[in-house]
Amino acid sequence: MKHITYKLLLFFLLTFFINVFSTEITYSQSGMRFAEFNKRLELYFHPDLIADIKAEMPKGDFLVWGWDVGDFSGDGNNDVAFSIRRSGLKERVVDVYLFVDIEGYLTKVDSFPFTFVEMPLEVGVAIRNNTCFVTKKLKQYNWDIKGFRFINGVLVNYDNYSTRKLNKITYETYRNYYKLFNTDRYLNTAKGGTILKLDYLTIPSYSRGRLIYDGITQGAYSNYIEFVPEGAYWLSDSNDLSFEVKSAYDSEYLYFTINVKDDYVVTPFCDTCVSESIEVWLDVHDYLKSGERIATIQNETPLFNNKAKTGIYKFEIRAGNFVTQPATIIMSSSDELNSMQKLAALNSNVVCDISDSGYYAILKIPFAALGRTEPPIKEDTIVEWGCAVRVIDYDNEFREEEKTVMDLSAFVAENPSSYASLLFIPDEKTYGEIYNIMQGKVIEYIKNIGF
Repeated sequence: MKHITYKLLLFFLLTFFINVFSTEITYSQSGMRFAEFNKRLELYFHPDLIADIKAEMPKGDFLVWGWDVGDFSGDGNNDVAFSIRRSGLKERVVDVYLFVDIEGYLTKVDSFPFTFVEMPLEVGVAIRNNTCFVTKKLKQYNWDIKGFRFINGVLVNYDNYSTRKLNKITYETYRNYYKLFNTDRYLNTAKGGTILKLDYLTIPSYSRGRLIYDGITQGAYSNYIEFVPEGAYWLSDSNDLSFEVKSAYDSEYLYFTINVKDDYVVTPFCDTCVSESIEVWLDVHDYLKSGERIATIQNETPLFNNKAKTGIYKFEIRAGNFVTQPATIIMSSSDELNSMQKLAALNSNVVCDISDSGYYAILKIPFAALGRTEPPIKEDTIVEWGCAVRVIDYDNEFREEEKTVMDLSAFVAENPSSYASLLFIPDEKTYGEIYNIMQGKVIEYIKNIGF
């Protein structure tokens, strides 16, 4: 995840060799027929498994342009992915098919249309590291790489990588929808070198009570040493300190559930003594496009959002002793609160308690305290806020200096672009995509019975 430029180059090379040299020079510019493709597959699969693939192919003529064999289901068995171009199409489209070995059958888990610019070879497949990558050229210097994994019976859009050229700058993004890890990077295309690189986690916020299906990750989990600005010396492993953050919203409140893994939970002897504590920072400006929170693009030039501004709120939580001293919360802001916000802030609440692996905190924030009348849901658009969650851990109640701080990003309070990401997800959407292999069969069955 840290060497994204190298990753892009690697996959370009992989897809080039797979799509061109694996089909021999004879077919490098014209694809190959399915009979020839069968011969290639015989090196990896029993004829019965190849017959499973043939049964799923469309009627009529088509050519296979790129393919790869590997394991993207994590069961140790070979799976296969390939792209085909159907004859007679006017549109510049290839179909990518993904097959997984399920209990001795090669089962089609899904197929997707991908457009190309000039030739079908611009859409390539490669299976590496238990992930099936589909590379797509958008235009010169602009590429997308979409990663898929088959996990617990569903096909998951595991991650996405993209690169865009902006004048003399190259903008790269990496989104891991399963681990909720992201990287935004701006490079000087002409001179080389990194202008800005930010790693951070995403917290998806769904409407309260909504059922989220398996394969969609809800909680951002932090145990990255890069996100420890203080006290890394005292940190031994994830049992010593790590945490997960989940979020939800309703018409009035924003909720956070923070589960802290801590092998020794310090409880205070007095109101001012050291205590386990958590900070939640919010940048409540509505960012509607991916990456806009970090920089806006004007005339293909990035304008970085790296200076503190209005609309920054901080909630400081002291966990208390979990018996006689309840958890407390203090709210502060970059803006002067009006009377309505002050009144609404009184309805903020936090509950903390011991868990089997440490402790947890449940925080409730009224939108009215943030100067909002409702959650920032705009039809079917995902809205982003900047959000920092900081866990402050003590391992010795008598030594205040033995403190470890862990964030969701390389957080700097006065730099909004350094925050992590809080995404408000409308009910029609999820963060990341899953594809249930039974969905198409269920829809087909319903149509056949007259619905």
